Amino acid sequence: MKATVILSALAGSAVAHPGMGAAMQEVRNMVMKRQFQPSTAMLGDLNTLPDSALSTTGRAIKQILLGTGNPIDTTTFYTAPSGGKDAAACKADRCCIWKYIANDMRAAFLDSSTNECTNLARGAIRLGFHDAAAWSITSGNGGADGSIILSGTEMTRTENLALVPIANQMTTWFNTYKNYGVAMADLIQLGAKVGAGSCPGGPRIRFFIGRTDNPNPAPTGLLPPPFFSAQQLIDNFGNKTIGPGGLVALLGAHTASRQTQIDLTKVGAPQDTTPGKWDQKYFVETLDPNAPSTLVKFQSDINVANGAVTAPIWNQFKTNKAAWDRAYAAEYIRMSLLGFASINGMAECTKVMPSILT
Repeated sequence: MKATVILSALAGSAVAHPGMGAAMQEVRNMVMKRQFQPSTAMLGDLNTLPDSALSTTGRAIKQILLGTGNPIDTTTFYTAPSGGKDAAACKADRCCIWKYIANDMRAAFLDSSTNECTNLARGAIRLGFHDAAAWSITSGNGGADGSIILSGTEMTRTENLALVPIANQMTTWFNTYKNYGVAMADLIQLGAKVGAGSCPGGPRIRFFIGRTDNPNPAPTGLLPPPFFSAQQLIDNFGNKTIGPGGLVALLGAHTASRQTQIDLTKVGAPQDTTPGKWDQKYFVETLDPNAPSTLVKFQSDINVANGAVTAPIWNQFKTNKAAWDRAYAAEYIRMSLLGFASINGMAECTKVMPSILT
């Protein structure tokens, strides 16, 4: 039973039976102590393969999806061999070409003069969401398949219009690297991870390749609008195998966002006062009635921040960045795999990820 239903039922009982007031307060206290719980539904072929049949990468991803594996890596690094991307040594390593791409992305996503992430970085974060989240457990197609760009039609949808600059940049990178076996689907998801990590304070999320590109457009109506209630968002994300904790963690990416479509009188307005950094001010300022008027708060974010189920998790992330970073990384890895069946055949290329920024 949902916490909101329990509280409502007890509230009615407390009026009729004053002695129920203490019980109602006890339940409320239990709800408010709720901490982040990872989404644990299994995805793709990891649903059916026995553990004995899992590859090293498949096992690692399964552990992350179960909430037991670490989704962040700050120690595994890689230097591409001499001779450039056409060298035999580079071609012999499936991950090598991705080091060149990750370097290109970091250069575009970090403004070294301000030590802040750029509009392309925040666009890349959002592009990864919009490609992957156009999927549900009943949709049949969609997900992290590159179709947001490859279909030629998804970018004309209202919710994607602000992503044209980053889509154009992704297309340029794709045209540069596609002859090296690079998939658009993987490229987009690398961009989302490098984008988050290019905002100082952002996590260094593990990166996996092997997705299959799809030129067919994803279903419509699966991306939630910015006015949904907390319960509508819980239901929407639940249909993507993402629980309430994952919803709150992923919304935290709005710490680096700038809106262009919600309030046309404030185009480019951020959702917190430090959009060039990956910090917790979004969680604080969304709840702050005295936050600067230059911000644009999404009604859906306010609803989640105050939701009976989600508010305790919101408050946890507001005061515990390490918990939020780990939750975001794990839930984003889940997001980046939606709609893809052959997860066990993927390869891990975390070593190409740029270093963390402070």
